[in-house]
Amino acid sequence: MFDSNLWNEILQTISTRRRQSLMTAFGVFWGILILTLLVGSGMGLDKGIINKVKSIPPNEMWMTPHETSMAYRGFGRDRKWLFNSHDEELIRQHFGRDMKSFSAVCYAGYQNVVRGEQTYQYQVTGVVPLFVNELPQQVTAGRFINDLDMREHRKVCVIGEHVADLLFVSHEEAVGSSIEVNGITLTVVGVTHCTNRQIDIGIDLSESVLMPLPTQQAAYGRGDEIDLFSVIMDDDFPMEQQKERIVALIKKNHSIHPDDQLALTASTVSEQTKMYLNLFLGIDILIWVVGLGTLMAGLIGIANIMLVTVKERTLEIGIRRAIGAKPGDILIQIMLESLVLTLGAGLTGLCTAVWLLHIVANMLPQGDDAVFAHPSIPFWTAIAALIILVAGGLLAGWIPARRALAIQPIDALREE
Repeated sequence: MFDSNLWNEILQTISTRRRQSLMTAFGVFWGILILTLLVGSGMGLDKGIINKVKSIPPNEMWMTPHETSMAYRGFGRDRKWLFNSHDEELIRQHFGRDMKSFSAVCYAGYQNVVRGEQTYQYQVTGVVPLFVNELPQQVTAGRFINDLDMREHRKVCVIGEHVADLLFVSHEEAVGSSIEVNGITLTVVGVTHCTNRQIDIGIDLSESVLMPLPTQQAAYGRGDEIDLFSVIMDDDFPMEQQKERIVALIKKNHSIHPDDQLALTASTVSEQTKMYLNLFLGIDILIWVVGLGTLMAGLIGIANIMLVTVKERTLEIGIRRAIGAKPGDILIQIMLESLVLTLGAGLTGLCTAVWLLHIVANMLPQGDDAVFAHPSIPFWTAIAALIILVAGGLLAGWIPARRALAIQPIDALREE
Protein backbone atom coordinates (compact mmCIF):
# COMPACT_ATOMS: atom_id res chain seq x y z
CA MET A 1 0.00 0.00 0.00
CA PHE A 2 1.43 3.39 -0.98
CA ASP A 3 1.07 6.43 1.26
CA SER A 4 -1.50 9.13 0.56
CA ASN A 5 1.16 11.75 -0.23
CA LEU A 6 2.33 9.71 -3.19
CA TRP A 7 -1.19 9.41 -4.58
CA ASN A 8 -1.79 13.12 -4.02
CA GLU A 9 1.34 13.94 -5.99
CA ILE A 10 0.26 11.63 -8.81
CA LEU A 11 -3.22 13.15 -9.04
CA GLN A 12 -1.85 16.69 -8.78
CA THR A 13 0.62 16.04 -11.60
CA ILE A 14 -2.14 14.69 -13.86
CA SER A 15 -4.59 17.47 -12.99
CA THR A 16 -2.10 20.28 -13.62
CA ARG A 17 -1.68 18.98 -17.15
CA ARG A 18 -5.35 18.16 -17.63
CA ARG A 19 -5.60 18.90 -21.34
CA GLN A 20 -2.50 16.93 -22.20
CA SER A 21 -3.60 14.05 -19.96
CA LEU A 22 -7.08 13.89 -21.51
CA MET A 23 -5.79 13.99 -25.07
CA THR A 24 -3.25 11.29 -24.31
CA ALA A 25 -5.74 9.12 -22.42
CA PHE A 26 -8.16 9.37 -25.35
CA GLY A 27 -5.71 7.35 -27.44
CA VAL A 28 -5.88 4.46 -24.97
CA PHE A 29 -9.66 4.88 -24.60
CA TRP A 30 -10.10 4.66 -28.38
CA GLY A 31 -7.72 1.72 -28.69
CA ILE A 32 -9.45 -0.46 -26.08
CA LEU A 33 -12.87 0.62 -27.41
CA ILE A 34 -12.01 -0.51 -30.96
CA LEU A 35 -10.38 -3.73 -29.73
CA THR A 36 -13.40 -4.68 -27.61
CA LEU A 37 -15.93 -3.82 -30.34
CA LEU A 38 -14.00 -5.84 -32.90
CA VAL A 39 -13.68 -8.87 -30.61
CA GLY A 40 -17.37 -8.64 -29.68
CA SER A 41 -18.37 -8.42 -33.34
CA GLY A 42 -16.23 -11.46 -34.10
CA MET A 43 -18.00 -13.37 -31.34
CA GLY A 44 -21.36 -12.34 -32.81
CA LEU A 45 -20.40 -13.76 -36.21
CA ASP A 46 -19.08 -16.91 -34.56
CA LYS A 47 -22.36 -17.49 -32.73
CA GLY A 48 -24.43 -16.63 -35.79
CA ILE A 49 -22.63 -18.78 -38.36
CA ILE A 50 -20.06 -21.19 -36.95
CA ASN A 51 -22.30 -22.57 -34.20
CA LYS A 52 -25.05 -23.25 -36.72
CA VAL A 53 -22.66 -25.01 -39.07
CA LYS A 54 -21.44 -27.12 -36.16
CA SER A 55 -25.03 -28.18 -35.42
CA ILE A 56 -25.26 -30.10 -38.73
CA PRO A 57 -24.28 -33.80 -38.71
CA PRO A 58 -20.50 -33.69 -39.34
CA ASN A 59 -20.54 -37.01 -41.21
CA GLU A 60 -22.88 -35.78 -43.94
CA MET A 61 -22.05 -35.25 -47.62
CA TRP A 62 -24.11 -33.54 -50.33
CA MET A 63 -23.59 -34.43 -54.01
CA THR A 64 -24.72 -32.62 -57.17
CA PRO A 65 -24.04 -33.52 -60.86
CA HIS A 66 -22.63 -31.15 -63.49
CA GLU A 67 -21.70 -31.36 -67.16
CA THR A 68 -18.74 -33.62 -67.85
CA SER A 69 -15.44 -32.00 -68.82
CA MET A 70 -13.72 -35.08 -70.26
CA ALA A 71 -14.70 -37.56 -72.98
CA TYR A 72 -14.98 -41.16 -71.78
CA ARG A 73 -16.21 -44.53 -73.10
CA GLY A 74 -17.75 -43.12 -76.26
CA PHE A 75 -19.35 -40.14 -74.53
CA GLY A 76 -18.18 -36.67 -75.47
CA ARG A 77 -17.38 -33.87 -73.07
CA ASP A 78 -20.06 -31.39 -71.90
CA ARG A 79 -22.50 -34.28 -71.44
CA LYS A 80 -25.43 -33.55 -69.13
CA TRP A 81 -26.36 -36.28 -66.70
CA LEU A 82 -28.34 -36.78 -63.47
CA PHE A 83 -28.39 -39.18 -60.57
CA ASN A 84 -31.00 -41.94 -60.54
CA SER A 85 -32.44 -44.55 -58.20
CA HIS A 86 -29.72 -47.04 -59.19
CA ASP A 87 -27.15 -44.76 -57.51
CA GLU A 88 -29.00 -45.14 -54.24
CA GLU A 89 -29.10 -48.92 -54.67
CA LEU A 90 -25.35 -49.05 -55.30
CA ILE A 91 -24.54 -46.89 -52.28
CA ARG A 92 -26.78 -48.93 -50.03
CA GLN A 93 -25.26 -52.14 -51.40
CA HIS A 94 -21.68 -51.04 -50.71
CA PHE A 95 -22.16 -48.88 -47.59
CA GLY A 96 -25.46 -50.06 -46.13
CA ARG A 97 -24.00 -51.21 -42.80
CA ASP A 98 -21.95 -48.05 -42.38
CA MET A 99 -24.61 -45.61 -43.55
CA LYS A 100 -27.10 -43.83 -41.32
CA SER A 101 -29.33 -42.32 -43.99
CA PHE A 102 -29.73 -41.44 -47.65
CA SER A 103 -31.81 -38.47 -48.81
CA ALA A 104 -32.71 -37.57 -52.40
CA VAL A 105 -34.02 -34.30 -53.86
CA CYS A 106 -35.61 -33.55 -57.24
CA TYR A 107 -36.19 -29.94 -58.28
CA ALA A 108 -39.07 -28.65 -60.37
CA GLY A 109 -38.17 -24.97 -60.10
CA TYR A 110 -40.65 -22.16 -59.48
CA GLN A 111 -44.23 -23.15 -60.32
CA ASN A 112 -47.63 -21.50 -60.02
CA VAL A 113 -49.25 -22.42 -56.72
CA VAL A 114 -52.99 -21.73 -56.70
CA ARG A 115 -55.53 -21.57 -53.88
CA GLY A 116 -58.89 -20.13 -54.83
CA GLU A 117 -58.24 -16.86 -56.59
CA GLN A 118 -54.73 -16.53 -55.17
CA THR A 119 -51.76 -17.45 -57.35
CA TYR A 120 -48.10 -17.24 -56.40
CA GLN A 121 -44.89 -18.76 -57.68
CA TYR A 122 -43.00 -21.00 -55.27
CA GLN A 123 -40.28 -23.63 -55.48
CA VAL A 124 -41.67 -27.14 -55.97
CA THR A 125 -39.35 -29.92 -54.82
CA GLY A 126 -39.63 -33.68 -54.45
CA VAL A 127 -38.11 -35.00 -51.22
CA VAL A 128 -38.01 -38.11 -49.04
CA PRO A 129 -39.02 -38.40 -45.35
CA LEU A 130 -35.40 -38.18 -44.11
CA PHE A 131 -35.12 -34.73 -45.69
CA VAL A 132 -36.70 -33.30 -42.52
CA ASN A 133 -33.54 -34.20 -40.61
CA GLU A 134 -30.90 -33.49 -43.22
CA LEU A 135 -31.85 -29.89 -43.98
CA PRO A 136 -32.35 -28.27 -40.53
CA GLN A 137 -36.03 -27.44 -40.10
CA GLN A 138 -38.94 -27.66 -37.70
CA VAL A 139 -42.47 -28.74 -38.59
CA THR A 140 -44.64 -26.07 -36.97
CA ALA A 141 -48.01 -27.59 -37.90
CA GLY A 142 -49.16 -31.02 -39.03
CA ARG A 143 -46.52 -33.56 -40.05
CA PHE A 144 -43.79 -34.17 -42.61
CA ILE A 145 -43.90 -36.52 -45.59
CA ASN A 146 -43.78 -40.18 -44.46
CA ASP A 147 -43.00 -43.58 -45.99
CA LEU A 148 -46.68 -44.31 -46.74
CA ASP A 149 -46.87 -41.11 -48.81
CA MET A 150 -43.88 -42.40 -50.77
CA ARG A 151 -45.17 -45.94 -51.38
CA GLU A 152 -48.66 -44.88 -52.42
CA HIS A 153 -47.52 -41.84 -54.44
CA ARG A 154 -49.90 -39.70 -52.42
CA LYS A 155 -50.77 -36.24 -53.66
CA VAL A 156 -49.78 -34.45 -50.47
CA CYS A 157 -47.31 -31.69 -49.69
CA VAL A 158 -45.55 -29.81 -46.93
CA ILE A 159 -45.37 -26.03 -47.44
CA GLY A 160 -42.97 -23.40 -46.14
CA GLU A 161 -44.09 -20.89 -43.53
CA HIS A 162 -44.11 -17.98 -46.00
CA VAL A 163 -46.37 -19.95 -48.36
CA ALA A 164 -48.71 -20.69 -45.46
CA ASP A 165 -48.75 -17.05 -44.35
CA LEU A 166 -49.87 -15.83 -47.78
CA LEU A 167 -52.35 -18.56 -48.69
CA PHE A 168 -53.94 -19.22 -45.30
CA VAL A 169 -55.02 -17.36 -42.19
CA SER A 170 -52.98 -19.60 -39.91
CA HIS A 171 -50.64 -22.58 -40.13
CA GLU A 172 -53.24 -24.78 -38.46
CA GLU A 173 -55.82 -23.85 -41.12
CA ALA A 174 -53.34 -24.81 -43.84
CA VAL A 175 -53.14 -28.45 -42.66
CA GLY A 176 -55.84 -30.46 -44.42
CA SER A 177 -56.53 -27.76 -47.01
CA SER A 178 -55.85 -28.14 -50.73
CA ILE A 179 -53.66 -26.23 -53.17
CA GLU A 180 -53.10 -26.70 -56.89
CA VAL A 181 -49.63 -27.11 -58.38
CA ASN A 182 -49.09 -27.66 -62.11
CA GLY A 183 -52.74 -28.71 -62.47
CA ILE A 184 -52.42 -31.27 -59.64
CA THR A 185 -54.46 -30.89 -56.47
CA LEU A 186 -52.36 -31.50 -53.36
CA THR A 187 -53.45 -31.81 -49.75
CA VAL A 188 -51.31 -29.85 -47.29
CA VAL A 189 -50.19 -32.14 -44.46
CA GLY A 190 -47.70 -29.87 -42.75
CA VAL A 191 -45.95 -26.50 -42.49
CA THR A 192 -42.16 -26.30 -42.07
CA HIS A 193 -39.80 -23.65 -40.75
CA CYS A 194 -36.08 -23.45 -41.66
CA THR A 195 -33.89 -23.39 -38.54
CA ASN A 196 -30.53 -22.85 -40.23
CA ARG A 197 -30.30 -20.60 -43.27
CA GLN A 198 -26.52 -20.98 -43.41
CA ILE A 199 -27.06 -24.26 -45.28
CA ASP A 200 -27.84 -23.64 -48.95
CA ILE A 201 -28.74 -26.50 -51.30
CA GLY A 202 -30.78 -24.38 -53.68
CA ILE A 203 -33.99 -24.56 -51.64
CA ASP A 204 -35.60 -21.73 -49.71
CA LEU A 205 -37.77 -23.71 -47.33
CA SER A 206 -39.93 -20.74 -46.40
CA GLU A 207 -41.04 -20.42 -50.04
CA SER A 208 -41.20 -24.10 -50.97
CA VAL A 209 -43.79 -26.74 -51.67
CA LEU A 210 -42.33 -30.14 -50.77
CA MET A 211 -43.91 -33.23 -52.38
CA PRO A 212 -43.14 -36.95 -51.97
CA LEU A 213 -40.32 -37.69 -54.39
CA PRO A 214 -42.20 -40.35 -56.45
CA THR A 215 -45.25 -38.07 -56.75
CA GLN A 216 -43.12 -35.15 -57.99
CA GLN A 217 -41.17 -37.34 -60.43
CA ALA A 218 -44.40 -38.69 -61.94
CA ALA A 219 -46.05 -35.27 -62.10
CA TYR A 220 -43.16 -33.73 -64.03
CA GLY A 221 -42.14 -36.76 -66.09
CA ARG A 222 -38.78 -37.11 -64.37
CA GLY A 223 -38.79 -40.92 -64.23
CA ASP A 224 -36.32 -41.92 -61.52
CA GLU A 225 -34.07 -38.87 -61.93
CA ILE A 226 -32.52 -37.27 -58.85
CA ASP A 227 -30.96 -33.80 -58.86
CA LEU A 228 -29.18 -33.97 -55.53
CA PHE A 229 -28.67 -36.42 -52.71
CA SER A 230 -27.00 -36.57 -49.33
CA VAL A 231 -25.42 -39.41 -47.40
CA ILE A 232 -24.78 -39.58 -43.66
CA MET A 233 -22.31 -42.21 -42.53
CA ASP A 234 -22.04 -43.79 -39.10
CA ASP A 235 -19.80 -41.88 -36.70
CA ASP A 236 -17.24 -44.72 -36.76
CA PHE A 237 -16.70 -44.21 -40.50
CA PRO A 238 -15.55 -40.62 -41.17
CA MET A 239 -17.00 -39.24 -44.37
CA GLU A 240 -13.59 -37.94 -45.48
CA GLN A 241 -12.41 -41.55 -45.75
CA GLN A 242 -15.53 -42.72 -47.61
CA LYS A 243 -15.99 -39.72 -49.91
CA GLU A 244 -13.68 -40.84 -52.72
CA ARG A 245 -15.15 -44.36 -52.74
CA ILE A 246 -18.69 -43.02 -53.07
CA VAL A 247 -17.67 -40.57 -55.82
CA ALA A 248 -15.84 -43.32 -57.74
CA LEU A 249 -18.92 -45.56 -57.48
CA ILE A 250 -21.20 -42.87 -58.92
CA LYS A 251 -18.78 -42.02 -61.74
CA LYS A 252 -18.48 -45.66 -62.72
CA ASN A 253 -22.28 -46.06 -62.79
CA HIS A 254 -22.63 -43.11 -65.19
CA SER A 255 -19.53 -43.75 -67.34
CA ILE A 256 -17.72 -40.61 -66.20
CA HIS A 257 -13.95 -40.37 -66.41
CA PRO A 258 -12.42 -41.08 -62.97
CA ASP A 259 -10.24 -37.95 -63.26
CA ASP A 260 -13.11 -35.63 -64.25
CA GLN A 261 -13.20 -33.27 -61.25
CA LEU A 262 -15.86 -30.97 -62.70
CA ALA A 263 -18.58 -33.52 -63.40
CA LEU A 264 -19.54 -34.00 -59.78
CA THR A 265 -19.53 -31.80 -56.67
CA ALA A 266 -19.19 -33.66 -53.40
CA SER A 267 -19.07 -31.48 -50.30
CA THR A 268 -18.86 -32.83 -46.76
CA VAL A 269 -20.10 -30.90 -43.75
CA SER A 270 -16.76 -31.34 -41.99
CA GLU A 271 -14.99 -29.69 -44.95
CA GLN A 272 -17.38 -26.76 -44.83
CA THR A 273 -16.93 -26.47 -41.06
CA LYS A 274 -13.13 -26.43 -41.39
CA MET A 275 -13.39 -23.79 -44.11
CA TYR A 276 -15.52 -21.56 -41.88
CA LEU A 277 -13.25 -22.15 -38.89
CA ASN A 278 -10.14 -21.22 -40.88
CA LEU A 279 -11.88 -18.16 -42.27
CA PHE A 280 -12.91 -16.92 -38.85
CA LEU A 281 -9.51 -17.75 -37.39
CA GLY A 282 -8.04 -15.36 -39.94
CA ILE A 283 -10.68 -12.76 -39.06
CA ASP A 284 -9.91 -13.14 -35.34
CA ILE A 285 -6.18 -12.69 -35.97
CA LEU A 286 -6.87 -9.58 -38.05
CA ILE A 287 -9.14 -8.23 -35.29
CA TRP A 288 -6.43 -8.59 -32.67
CA VAL A 289 -3.74 -7.14 -34.93
CA VAL A 290 -5.85 -4.05 -35.72
CA GLY A 291 -7.11 -3.68 -32.15
CA LEU A 292 -3.74 -4.10 -30.50
CA GLY A 293 -2.15 -1.78 -33.06
CA THR A 294 -4.67 0.93 -32.20
CA LEU A 295 -4.11 0.33 -28.49
CA MET A 296 -0.34 0.44 -28.96
CA ALA A 297 -0.64 3.85 -30.61
CA GLY A 298 -2.41 5.10 -27.49
CA LEU A 299 0.25 3.66 -25.20
CA ILE A 300 2.98 5.30 -27.27
CA GLY A 301 1.14 8.57 -26.81
CA ILE A 302 1.19 8.09 -23.04
CA ALA A 303 4.91 7.32 -23.12
CA ASN A 304 5.52 10.52 -25.08
CA ILE A 305 3.51 12.70 -22.74
CA MET A 306 5.32 11.18 -19.76
CA LEU A 307 8.69 11.97 -21.40
CA VAL A 308 7.55 15.57 -21.87
CA THR A 309 6.38 15.66 -18.27
CA VAL A 310 9.71 14.37 -17.02
CA LYS A 311 11.51 17.02 -19.09
CA GLU A 312 9.34 19.76 -17.63
CA ARG A 313 9.91 18.46 -14.09
CA THR A 314 13.70 18.29 -14.34
CA LEU A 315 14.22 20.83 -11.53
CA GLU A 316 11.60 19.18 -9.31
CA ILE A 317 13.17 15.75 -9.74
CA GLY A 318 16.65 17.16 -9.17
CA ILE A 319 15.62 18.83 -5.91
CA ARG A 320 13.92 15.64 -4.71
CA ARG A 321 17.06 13.70 -5.45
CA ALA A 322 19.16 16.34 -3.65
CA ILE A 323 17.09 16.15 -0.45
CA GLY A 324 17.32 12.37 -0.31
CA ALA A 325 14.55 10.91 -2.45
CA LYS A 326 15.36 7.33 -3.39
CA PRO A 327 15.58 6.43 -7.09
CA GLY A 328 12.94 3.73 -6.50
CA ASP A 329 10.45 6.31 -5.20
CA ILE A 330 10.79 8.44 -8.33
CA LEU A 331 10.60 5.34 -10.54
CA ILE A 332 7.43 4.15 -8.83
CA GLN A 333 5.75 7.56 -8.97
CA ILE A 334 6.29 8.08 -12.69
CA MET A 335 5.24 4.51 -13.56
CA LEU A 336 2.10 4.88 -11.40
CA GLU A 337 1.23 8.15 -13.13
CA SER A 338 1.38 6.30 -16.45
CA LEU A 339 -0.60 3.37 -15.05
CA VAL A 340 -3.35 5.62 -13.65
CA LEU A 341 -3.78 7.33 -17.03
CA THR A 342 -3.79 4.01 -18.87
CA LEU A 343 -6.17 2.16 -16.56
CA GLY A 344 -8.55 5.09 -16.21
CA ALA A 345 -8.87 5.51 -19.97
CA GLY A 346 -8.82 1.76 -20.63
CA LEU A 347 -11.55 0.87 -18.14
CA THR A 348 -13.72 3.70 -19.49
CA GLY A 349 -13.23 2.44 -23.03
CA LEU A 350 -13.90 -1.17 -22.04
CA CYS A 351 -17.13 -0.30 -20.20
CA THR A 352 -18.28 1.90 -23.09
CA ALA A 353 -17.65 -0.89 -25.60
CA VAL A 354 -19.52 -3.47 -23.50
CA TRP A 355 -22.46 -1.06 -23.21
CA LEU A 356 -22.48 -0.47 -26.98
CA LEU A 357 -22.35 -4.21 -27.67
CA HIS A 358 -25.30 -4.72 -25.32
CA ILE A 359 -27.31 -2.07 -27.18
CA VAL A 360 -26.46 -3.60 -30.57
CA ALA A 361 -27.36 -7.10 -29.30
CA ASN A 362 -30.81 -5.86 -28.25
CA MET A 363 -31.36 -4.10 -31.58
CA LEU A 364 -30.40 -7.04 -33.79
CA PRO A 365 -33.02 -9.55 -34.92
CA GLN A 366 -32.77 -12.81 -33.03
CA GLY A 367 -33.85 -16.32 -33.96
CA ASP A 368 -32.86 -18.90 -36.54
CA ASP A 369 -32.28 -16.36 -39.32
CA ALA A 370 -29.77 -14.28 -37.36
CA VAL A 371 -26.33 -14.23 -38.99
CA PHE A 372 -24.92 -11.85 -36.37
CA ALA A 373 -26.11 -13.10 -32.98
CA HIS A 374 -25.50 -11.77 -29.44
CA PRO A 375 -22.24 -9.85 -29.97
CA SER A 376 -20.35 -9.82 -26.68
CA ILE A 377 -16.88 -10.06 -25.23
CA PRO A 378 -16.02 -13.13 -23.13
CA PHE A 379 -15.08 -12.52 -19.49
CA TRP A 380 -11.57 -13.90 -19.84
CA THR A 381 -10.97 -11.84 -22.95
CA ALA A 382 -11.86 -8.72 -20.96
CA ILE A 383 -9.44 -9.83 -18.23
CA ALA A 384 -6.74 -10.36 -20.88
CA ALA A 385 -7.38 -6.84 -22.20
CA LEU A 386 -6.96 -5.43 -18.70
CA ILE A 387 -3.71 -7.33 -18.23
CA ILE A 388 -2.47 -5.89 -21.53
CA LEU A 389 -3.48 -2.43 -20.29
CA VAL A 390 -1.59 -2.85 -17.00
CA ALA A 391 1.51 -4.19 -18.75
CA GLY A 392 1.33 -1.49 -21.42
CA GLY A 393 0.80 1.26 -18.87
CA LEU A 394 3.78 0.15 -16.80
CA LEU A 395 5.95 -0.14 -19.91
CA ALA A 396 4.83 3.31 -21.09
CA GLY A 397 5.91 4.70 -17.72
CA TRP A 398 9.14 2.74 -17.41
CA ILE A 399 10.91 4.52 -20.30
CA PRO A 400 10.26 8.06 -18.93
CA ALA A 401 11.08 6.79 -15.43
CA ARG A 402 14.49 5.63 -16.60
CA ARG A 403 14.98 9.07 -18.11
CA ALA A 404 14.12 10.64 -14.77
CA LEU A 405 16.59 8.44 -12.89
CA ALA A 406 19.33 9.67 -15.20
CA ILE A 407 18.83 13.24 -13.95
CA GLN A 408 21.57 14.26 -11.51
CA PRO A 409 20.70 16.90 -8.87
CA ILE A 410 23.64 19.17 -9.75
CA ASP A 411 22.81 19.00 -13.49
CA ALA A 412 19.16 19.81 -12.83
CA LEU A 413 20.04 22.88 -10.70
CA ARG A 414 22.65 24.07 -13.22
CA GLU A 415 20.09 23.72 -16.09
CA GLU A 416 17.57 25.91 -14.24
